[in-house]
Amino acid sequence: MKKFQFLVCVVTLAWGHMALAQEAVVKRVQFPAGQSGTSISENLTGYQSVEYLLGARAGQSMVVELAASNPSTYFNIFAPGDRPGESAAMYVAATNGLRYDGVLPSDGDYRIQVFINRNAARRNESTKYTLNVSIGGNAPQQDYADGLSLSLIHISEPT
Repeated sequence: MKKFQFLVCVVTLAWGHMALAQEAVVKRVQFPAGQSGTSISENLTGYQSVEYLLGARAGQSMVVELAASNPSTYFNIFAPGDRPGESAAMYVAATNGLRYDGVLPSDGDYRIQVFINRNAARRNESTKYTLNVSIGGNAPQQDYADGLSLSLIHISEPT
């Protein structure tokens, strides 16, 4: 009888956890004509999340900045082909800050996931946020005028 009660408890907990895990909304980011960026303002509650897809090329610069009413609101950025829950994020705002400014490593759709951290989500808290996203031109090529910057120098130990 105790095994049956334990099994019922496990199944009930699993169903409850699945009910909390909501499917993320996925939206494609489009910039207004002639613009290289946009601002997106939305609301989230509890375990809701939104994933924004943004097409870009390797070498372009990307800036993502989040302002939110709830301090437990964060974003992660995933490289093309990577997804939340399946891959590690290339940028985690919870540990690196609410502003990403970097050069993109590859071509494709970058995924920006906005969510409320678990501590606030489990209390079903809400947030109003604005996500500013921009893509710049190709990163400037570095000029190695002295020719040494890319050289490997071998230092041997004295004999």
